[in-house]
Amino acid sequence: MTIRVGRWDCPVCGLKGNLGPDTHCVGCGSPRGKDVAFYLPEDADEVTDADKVRQAKAGADWRCDYCGADNKATDTACKACGNERNHEDIARTEKVIYDDEPQRQETAPTPPPKFNPADNKARYRRKYRIVVWSFVLLAVFFLWYMFKPRGFEVEVVGHEWERTVAIEQNRPFIEEDWQLPSGAKLISQRQDVHHYNQVLTGYQTKTRTVRVQTGTKRVRCGKKDLGNGYFEDVYCDKPVYENRKETYEEPVYKQVPVFQTKYKYEIYRWTVDHTAKATGADKQPQFPKEPLPGNDWREGNRTETYQLLLRDKEGKQYKEKVGLEFWQRKNVGEWLKAKRNAIGSFYGLAEEEK
Repeated sequence: MTIRVGRWDCPVCGLKGNLGPDTHCVGCGSPRGKDVAFYLPEDADEVTDADKVRQAKAGADWRCDYCGADNKATDTACKACGNERNHEDIARTEKVIYDDEPQRQETAPTPPPKFNPADNKARYRRKYRIVVWSFVLLAVFFLWYMFKPRGFEVEVVGHEWERTVAIEQNRPFIEEDWQLPSGAKLISQRQDVHHYNQVLTGYQTKTRTVRVQTGTKRVRCGKKDLGNGYFEDVYCDKPVYENRKETYEEPVYKQVPVFQTKYKYEIYRWTVDHTAKATGADKQPQFPKEPLPGNDWREGNRTETYQLLLRDKEGKQYKEKVGLEFWQRKNVGEWLKAKRNAIGSFYGLAEEEK
């Protein structure tokens, strides 16, 4: 396995790139500290010295529980305070970092940012957004206030009604279908394609390119932090593929038509010819009565609409569609509660009136 020397950054003076095995900063002499993390530069050289390789494979450094100093795995006592190593002394963690994972690096604390003229622009943009949103909220409140329903009173000054009746005629129609409806008069019939069935007729030999795994190869896929300032290359088995031609049988289908009898016929259907309408301004609504020319005519659907004519104290008039019972119950001169907004748009009668 290939061994490489890692680096660490001093959290005290900010010196970057201290050699991983060094337990003290070469710039200020401060100890590595428990929170310092090792990292491996892209251009880190391979360790070939036999003594350093043995040191790398000796195990993770350990941290003295008494003074916090880092010591080598082979040290039986702390080099800083002389305390014997025991079970309370914690070893650094070994971990594998794969190339497709981000490498965590703990560096010296970031100094406070220097003054940047761009910050003033950012503050100006924030203030500008605050002002704009203030105007937007004010506009929303204004619109809510203007269109908020307000109660007022209206007087019933009249009634209007409209009633309609659809006049239908039973007329002949020429149609075609796969079934002969009841009551229809057959004109002709023929065999026609109703649908198609997919029928297998055989197979066709074809060639395609497929990706096939032919083996594996050993490749570097990451690195292992040995916990002592050294890193060891990690290798994985990567599958090896190659493209190959293969033949296969593709089914061949034929669309086979299915014939059925199609009928052409004459059939009578009721259809709306016109709509008769009656209107009035009294309280005696009636449906229109129109003489029917013969037995092949009839009355169809009926509709009815009722409106109250209203007027407020300023003389402005409104119309409100209501149900028949309510419409008949209200008399001219009666005052009702209604709703409108600040600009006079009529919202209708209040719910308690209906």
